[in-house]
Amino acid sequence: GPVVKSMLLFAIPMILGDLLQQCYNIADTLIVGQFLGKTALAAVGSSFTLMTFITSIILGLCMGSSALFSMRFGQRDESGLKQDLCASFFFIATISVLLNIIAYICLDALRLFLRVPLEVWGDMRCYLLFIFMGIIAIFLYNFFAAYLRSIGNSVTPLVFLALSSIVNIILDLYFVIVLKKGVSGAALATVIS
Repeated sequence: GPVVKSMLLFAIPMILGDLLQQCYNIADTLIVGQFLGKTALAAVGSSFTLMTFITSIILGLCMGSSALFSMRFGQRDESGLKQDLCASFFFIATISVLLNIIAYICLDALRLFLRVPLEVWGDMRCYLLFIFMGIIAIFLYNFFAAYLRSIGNSVTPLVFLALSSIVNIILDLYFVIVLKKGVSGAALATVIS
């Protein structure tokens, strides 16, 4: 069929998925800023750069692996695809665990490196402690989304992400407003969703 139409049908869900991934931090930022004040907002906003850095490493590894997956899938090499899937999964899982360990070990040093004011650091540290628990979930989502996209399915990752974004917003509101858990509630909502 027409290449442009096929490309658009494949790319639009990916673009929407990228936008939805930004919704996680935007939801936290809006809800925390609205209900917890400017210090909590500064804590969540300051965390975004570090979260993006770690997520980008995992996302880049998953996207790179998906190039291998799509080549094997296109060659109809099922055995090679399975080998590449396993090797990539264990390699990226190991990197994700190492990133998690490094993040926890270096957490207090990050305040100085990022030049976070002391009045913001308490909330930021609390937020990051919970967010780092979700690094493995970030890896799992991005790995399987990359795999599905590499075999031509860009809709399933979008549906999953849309549902988890809605759950994140609902849990953010519940943990922050109803349970009054502060920034840790916002982070916990993100990790759960």
